[in-house]
Order: sequence, then C-alpha cells, then structure tokens
Amino acid sequence: METTIIKIGNSQGVIIPKRMLDRLGPGKKMEIQVKDGGLFLAPIQDTPRKGWVEAFAKATKGQAPEGDYFEGVENAFDGEEWTW
Repeated sequence: METTIIKIGNSQGVIIPKRMLDRLGPGKKMEIQVKDGGLFLAPIQDTPRKGWVEAFAKATKGQAPEGDYFEGVENAFDGEEWTW
C-alpha cells in the first residue's frame, strides 16, 4: 500500500487505513522503530506494574523481603483507639 507523509503541526505523520489498524487489535499506544531502512509499528500492551519484579530484585540485589517491618511495633493509640 502506498501513502504520503503529511504535515501535522510541527511534525509529520502518515495516515494508516482503518482496516490495517483493525488487524493490529485494540490499543491506542504504538511503539515505533527504525528497522531495515523503514519504520516498524507495533501495538504496546499496557500491563500494570510491568517490570516491578525485576526492579525489586535489582533494588534488593536478589535478597528476599524480611517480612513486616512494623510487626510488634505499637503505641498507646494503637491499643486504645483501633478496634477490629
């Protein structure tokens, strides 16, 4: 398919036909890369907390969490005001 690069504000863009976008599936965000002398578009799947496990492992250098840091720590307010 042939298309034209058009001016959009201070940028330029390409109009992608709906039938082509429908083949990519639902999604609003796209990743764009220069690949083999052309542009490659791929949908980005929004996954909440993506990479958190890896970031935690890096931050703790692979050590397991020690548990609840506040276990056994309470004051008068905790004992008198809170009811469960």
